[in-house]
Amino acid sequence: MKQVRLIYSSAVTRDMSLQDLRSILDRARSNNSELNICGMLCYENRYFLQVLEGERASVTELFIEIADDPRHDDIELIAFDYIDKPLFDNWKMGYAGGSPIFHKLLDKLQMEAFEPGRLTPRQALAFLHHLSNHQSEI
Repeated sequence: MKQVRLIYSSAVTRDMSLQDLRSILDRARSNNSELNICGMLCYENRYFLQVLEGERASVTELFIEIADDPRHDDIELIAFDYIDKPLFDNWKMGYAGGSPIFHKLLDKLQMEAFEPGRLTPRQALAFLHHLSNHQSEI
């Protein structure tokens, strides 16, 4: 089976509370475990940046469901690539939000605020991969 990596960004339609994020992550971790999907979610400044990795049909189907979620809009597909091996296989769904490491990465990218739509596919992947090594527990 072909494995893929999908990266997208979106803007939330309302502020996300800690409980909202916990609910999203709990559901994602449960669903992703069943679908054999791994990934990383990042939230800051009313934006999501997420990577999903797994079997092509499963990732594509999940992305369609995610895109239909009313909690966000302005969904932008940043990258969709075939991969030999997942980078995020330690996480059914890792999470990173505003932290000193997060803001240090933004500084390196010369971004004053988190605007994931401005990232190139390579920058988005590197950003998420670096944060996956410093994942927040929520």
